[in-house]
Amino acid sequence: MAATCWPISADRGTMTAMTPPPEPVVAGPLGGLCIVVTRPRDQAASLVKALEAQGAEAVSVPVIEITKPLDGGVGLRTALRVLRDGDWVAVTSPNGAATVAEALGERPLADGVRVAVVGPGTRDRAESLGLPVDLVPADAIAEGLATAFPAPPIAGGRVVLARAEIARETLPIHLRMMGWNVDEVVAYRTVSADIDDSGRLACAAADAVVFTSGSAVDSLVDAVGVDGLPKIVVSIGPATSAVAAERGVDVDVEADPHTIPGLVDALVAHVADRPVLHSEPAGSADAQWCLEQYYAELDTRFVHGLDRSTVQSTDIDEISPPNGLFVVIRLDGHPVGCGALKRSDPAVIDIKRMWLRLDVRGRGLGRALLGHLMDEARALGVDRVRLDTNETLVEAIALYESSGFVVVERFNDDPHATHFFGRALD
Repeated sequence: MAATCWPISADRGTMTAMTPPPEPVVAGPLGGLCIVVTRPRDQAASLVKALEAQGAEAVSVPVIEITKPLDGGVGLRTALRVLRDGDWVAVTSPNGAATVAEALGERPLADGVRVAVVGPGTRDRAESLGLPVDLVPADAIAEGLATAFPAPPIAGGRVVLARAEIARETLPIHLRMMGWNVDEVVAYRTVSADIDDSGRLACAAADAVVFTSGSAVDSLVDAVGVDGLPKIVVSIGPATSAVAAERGVDVDVEADPHTIPGLVDALVAHVADRPVLHSEPAGSADAQWCLEQYYAELDTRFVHGLDRSTVQSTDIDEISPPNGLFVVIRLDGHPVGCGALKRSDPAVIDIKRMWLRLDVRGRGLGRALLGHLMDEARALGVDRVRLDTNETLVEAIALYESSGFVVVERFNDDPHATHFFGRALD
């Protein structure tokens, strides 16, 4: 049978499984999502771990590398050594914090020199490296730091602004307007990393991509183009989002606060109560749970019950690449439905095993699942799909007819199938 995405009629009673199915695996609110992390390889672990803790599959595709400035850091070391009481060091990223701490080495800042950072992530990196922090703005962006910065002493003062080679001018302009003598120092350089074929394939297959800097946006767009990005684009804050907009990338999620935890929380909120359709192994625990629910419902809906031994086969290898695939739908990390593709011949694929949990029906998920399966069939290179169903599943028949399917001749010997449909893929 192809689809049973419909309420059970009152005279058939409630669903009862022939054998108790295994419990589904609740992976977390991001369960089923594959998310590309674009941070440098040595900085990706915390974000990967945070995403995985929420159930996501996080794939590290480093698109940038952090390197020393062209002067090897001499300019930063010199600038730090001339600071005196009342002066400041301003750091706008965790990378900047690391390079300042390295430049200082065993020699601390002079007494009375204070440190300002752009946000809690930079503060945490600085303090972990033994660099005390005196100022963290409430709004973790350059504009927030500019607003929170104190006025200079009457006699004047110096700010060493340690940041990337290419950076926005908002903060130094504001500080100079306040009366500070600003020494802009290149603390590090951000360069594009080579993205190999596996990285490109990961982007093509992923559901979302996470950007924590504008340079990462530039690098990945240069490599794969805007159309090569995953459907969901996540930005850590306004500065990164601004670069995305300049490159023609629509940002779906922006973190607030502009931190790694804030980014993960924003993504969780974005997908809350939204269906996540994801291909996965047909032998997974969630896939098998959905299939058990599917068979149990058919047993209650068919007039004479369901004889599994007579149902058209969908062995795991038949609904797994390259022969087909299996799709699980999740809401808030919970599996609530499924569907499969089974290749019948080189030019035709059958849609099989469509099912939705009773309490999520009537929300358009059946139509979304059908459309998703047709998209996947196109990606497998066929130009036609077909399916069969039973006369008791009247809502399913209505869905197919309203989705462009037309009646075709019987194409299998399944005794439970009474209606057969086909459709060309546009």
